[in-house]
Amino acid sequence: MKLAILLVTLAGLAALAARLLLALTRKPHDPVEYYRGWRGYRHPIKLENRITKEEAEAITAQGAAYLIGYYGDDGKLTCVVKFLRGEFFFEYLYSYHPNGRLKSARVTRRDRVTLLEYDPRGRRVSQDSIAF
Repeated sequence: MKLAILLVTLAGLAALAARLLLALTRKPHDPVEYYRGWRGYRHPIKLENRITKEEAEAITAQGAAYLIGYYGDDGKLTCVVKFLRGEFFFEYLYSYHPNGRLKSARVTRRDRVTLLEYDPRGRRVSQDSIAF
């Protein structure tokens, strides 16, 4: 039993050390970055598979989709725009509370704009989506 506890503790410490090392070696974001996709449907979304602008242009020529991520000076994602076949598909605009948590996400799709609002603890406070 003591051995099992020791092994679980060591595994936890190893995972924590790996996350810390990854955080220390993470490259800061450029103000504008291009991506093939994202994961998750919570805001802010997590952009992944970074590509160059030239690769994004080639993706457009193939009729596929890519995203552009815009980052603030603090490295936080402030805007995401998705293009499909070279045309606007959606946009997410993000603002943050002073503690770094998401304050709002303004979602634009076609002619519909939805505002999602969050409290400083990260809980959604807007009851229904507000269309503009």
